[in-house]
Amino acid sequence: MSEGEITKELSEILKLTYSSSTFSSPIRLTILLALVGFKEVNFTELQKALEINKSTLSVNLKTLEAEGLIEIKYRLDKQRPKQVITITDKGREIVEKYLSALEKYKKSLDKGR
Repeated sequence: MSEGEITKELSEILKLTYSSSTFSSPIRLTILLALVGFKEVNFTELQKALEINKSTLSVNLKTLEAEGLIEIKYRLDKQRPKQVITITDKGREIVEKYLSALEKYKKSLDKGR
């Protein structure tokens, strides 16, 4: 693969990352990547899985929710409210585009070797 084709694939990744504030934070991207694997997850499970503090997770979840990439609902569990987080179709789509762009870039690098 030519240097121009590799540059094109890299350019696509950069366009995607600049198109949303999601990509300006590695934590928000990590949250979305984690949520793709869950139908739904509660706050505590997600916090433990990602090994980040509660306040950092909370702030980033609010940002993702404001962008329409996740949905946060509250449910009673043993008479206590629990946050349940799901990724929206829009969130899933942005993750799939990102992963696809990375895969294309990887393939262009492999062909260039």
